[in-house]
Amino acid sequence: MNWSEYSTLKSGSKVSFAADKQTTKEAVEEVQDSDGKVVQRAEAKEEREFVVLAQKSWDSQTGEALSDSKREYSLSDLESEKGRFDSEIARLQAQSDGVKAAIVDFKKV
Repeated sequence: MNWSEYSTLKSGSKVSFAADKQTTKEAVEEVQDSDGKVVQRAEAKEEREFVVLAQKSWDSQTGEALSDSKREYSLSDLESEKGRFDSEIARLQAQSDGVKAAIVDFKKV
């Protein structure tokens, strides 16, 4: 995801966060033998809930809408990604500050 485009895509209804579910275990019905003895206990369906970033997509040849692409995110995923960008900004700012100091020295020559 190009996060610099997120606000524009969101305002155009082309990207959004949504709750999603995934079945992790199907329900199982109880099974009894002919004597009424339980040979398979009933088990409930199990699901996990998570958040996805859903993004609209289209076929580049025909313009036909395709299924949304979905990527699972957690809050810690997003915070980690922001931390990476913030670290990169700090690194680039230090580089820029170094060049600025070099320019000052260069102008003294």
